[in-house]
Amino acid sequence: MNNFINESKRHFTLDKFLLLILLAFGVISIVAIYLSAPLLNQGVAEARSLVQKQIMWYIIGFILVAFLLKIGVDRMFTVIDVAYWILMVFLFGLVLAHYRVINFRFMEAINGTNAWYQIPGIGSFQPSEFMKIVLIIKAANTINTHNINKKATTFRSDFELIFKMAKFAIPPLILIILQPDTGVPIVILFSLATMFIISGVRREWFIIIGTLAVSLLLGIVFLYRTNPELLNSMLGGGKTSYRLDRFYGWLDYEKYAMSHGYQLFQALTSIGTAGMTGHPLGTLVAIYPEAQTDFIFAVISQNFGFIGAASVVALVFIFDIKLISNTIRSDLPRERYMMMGIIGMIVFQHLENIGMILAVLPITGITLPFISYGGSSLMSYMIPIAVAFHMYSETQNRHRH
Repeated sequence: MNNFINESKRHFTLDKFLLLILLAFGVISIVAIYLSAPLLNQGVAEARSLVQKQIMWYIIGFILVAFLLKIGVDRMFTVIDVAYWILMVFLFGLVLAHYRVINFRFMEAINGTNAWYQIPGIGSFQPSEFMKIVLIIKAANTINTHNINKKATTFRSDFELIFKMAKFAIPPLILIILQPDTGVPIVILFSLATMFIISGVRREWFIIIGTLAVSLLLGIVFLYRTNPELLNSMLGGGKTSYRLDRFYGWLDYEKYAMSHGYQLFQALTSIGTAGMTGHPLGTLVAIYPEAQTDFIFAVISQNFGFIGAASVVALVFIFDIKLISNTIRSDLPRERYMMMGIIGMIVFQHLENIGMILAVLPITGITLPFISYGGSSLMSYMIPIAVAFHMYSETQNRHRH
């Protein structure tokens, strides 16, 4: 056994196909960010600056992957509690800034949300993006320990697991919601639910959680149509009804094309007129905000048409399948549990981001992983990418021996 461990440590087999996909994501991201120039406040100058930063983050991200592989990705599972409490302090500071308990320029709100620390000369740091990865790693540790110690798969043991996961997940979720941010909490809940369902609990939970999710969505749409005031109250929108406005902009975007549904209507206009190959590169067809982040897929569709959009969707699908393949073939329990959550998170973000731009799903401010601009998001996802590379290498070593 020791000989196998030593041998596996000496041999690292690079997953060239996964690396190729990541490089393709990088190229698409850089091109799309640059083509978003007409939609940015400072035009080409701002686009060039964002491109330079995105290239920098990709380089740092690959260095981070190499570093984690060098020191051993298993160390993440032993130091994760330290990272958890450090991020909790950062999240608490942002909540204090949002409620004006403290007031620093590097913690100022962006679009009404205190979710970032501004670092001069570098960019912004979003603790919630890293917290979602930390929570998945903690959940993987918790599930692994729970499954080792449990004597039978019963509803009682399943509820014990829910309680163990809730103890560390609820506090940061509350802090993130208070920023206020609803996109990241939705992603976190979906990923943790995925981990729970596939962790070895009773299969009835799949039906229970799936039914609750569908019922919640249908219930929201029903209340929107029949009693929007009650829905607004339940969502905590208050007098401003800012959360309810998102449903106006989603379900009746044509009716509210100049208000709540403005960005979706404009994005659909640019996509719908792009044809098979898209408008001439850099053409200003319609104006919508956050083109370099939330609406990056609209930029791609506008400039490259159906062919470009379909190619990105195909690449995203291949990427998801690749991660699933690496996970299924691995026999590393903690890493498998972690990647279950990561896959659930990434697949959900892919569906939600592309779906919201096509008016299939509501706009939630969820970005497109590895393509949307953002250092925090990119860096946070490079952590599980290191695990994916590690799992592939260990699987190859096992087959070799």
